Amino acid sequence: MTGFHHIRARMRNNLKPFPSEKTLERYFDYLMYVAGFIGPVSLFPQIRDIYITKNTAGVSLMTWVLITFFNILWMIYGAIHKDKQLFFANTLVVIFDLILVIGILVYSAV
Repeated sequence: MTGFHHIRARMRNNLKPFPSEKTLERYFDYLMYVAGFIGPVSLFPQIRDIYITKNTAGVSLMTWVLITFFNILWMIYGAIHKDKQLFFANTLVVIFDLILVIGILVYSAV
């Protein structure tokens, strides 16, 4: 998710146009949209393990609560600055984080 702060800085400070006029940079600009989607989706294996095996051994509730909290801050930051990419990516991450936290809470009590 931290890759989006570069896009935001470029738009805010008018350093370079977005997307870039240079071919390689423009492809990388669009690659970051894909990364903003695939990053959150990369949490699926952890979600699958928790919900299918109902085993939370080795998964830290405190870690996921903190990660969720900080991703909520990034989501709010994206909303405040009207940065759609940052807001969208972090909204997805927060949803998946919350699914993980709920799974940890439900299945650690089993």
